[in-house]
Amino acid sequence: MNKTFVAVVAFLAIFAIVYAVETKGLGCSLCKDFVKEMEKELANEEGTVEEKANKVCDKLTKKHHFLDKLCKELIDKSLEAIVKGIENHETPEKICGDVHFC
Repeated sequence: MNKTFVAVVAFLAIFAIVYAVETKGLGCSLCKDFVKEMEKELANEEGTVEEKANKVCDKLTKKHHFLDKLCKELIDKSLEAIVKGIENHETPEKICGDVHFC
């Protein structure tokens, strides 16, 4: 095999591994911050749970494309479980672990 080809494949493999680890770490941090902010929002009587969740995402991500997408993915997949965890007074670490963001 061509040495250049092998080097490129090795680089891409390492890049994919690092990207996966960094995304998971970033997702975990974002999730824990989301849970903390969502706890505050749920105490507020105005708006639906979904509206509150979107407000929290907007606040945390400041409309950053990648972070906003990650936050909206969190909402789409796990909002019900997150709210239930908050209502059960679970820690952000436990909630985010349960929804597989940490």
